Amino acid sequence: MHASARLAPVALAAAPNPPAPAAASRHVAARPLLRFGAADAARIRAHLLGLDADDRLLRFSHGIRDEGIAAYVDALDFARDHVHGLCNTQGEIVALAHVGVREGEVDFGLSVSPALRQRGLGRALFVHVIALARALDAARIVCHSVSPAVLHMAAASGFRRPGGRLTAPLVLELQSARDAIPAHRHAPHPAPDAQAAPRTAA
Repeated sequence: MHASARLAPVALAAAPNPPAPAAASRHVAARPLLRFGAADAARIRAHLLGLDADDRLLRFSHGIRDEGIAAYVDALDFARDHVHGLCNTQGEIVALAHVGVREGEVDFGLSVSPALRQRGLGRALFVHVIALARALDAARIVCHSVSPAVLHMAAASGFRRPGGRLTAPLVLELQSARDAIPAHRHAPHPAPDAQAAPRTAA
């Protein structure tokens, strides 16, 4: 068993982690997302190295070689950021989300193994990113992705380009929406909304 843990450290108990769709693949068990740590670096590297040049461009928003992926994985800060995903029954990572935490906001990168596209895994990761950002009390989520699939999900989920600038990244403001709710309507312990909506090769 690899040293992966479920999302117990993240306050998502009131909003269950979205499982992989039951019909996603006979190779992927319906299970909660896992949180990966340093002991999983080799598996993370193997998953990302399995992306071809086009997928790497969608995932990282620029071309990246094998050595660049190795350096990226070596630089992951598992204590500060959240690296979550799904594995197949052989323990290989088939869907991966890296959620970076940056002073009140988060950004993210998503990837799904080519053989398992179009089965809902990317959407499950996307929904999870939004739920996690809410649980972390982030003010906003920033989407730098150039993946058409991710851009479509982001636009449908309320992400907008600040000032309407076409070159600006898509942003979902979370704090402003919360502040718009009258104070007396705030629950004592608000639960993160995992169903709010569903950089990237998804």
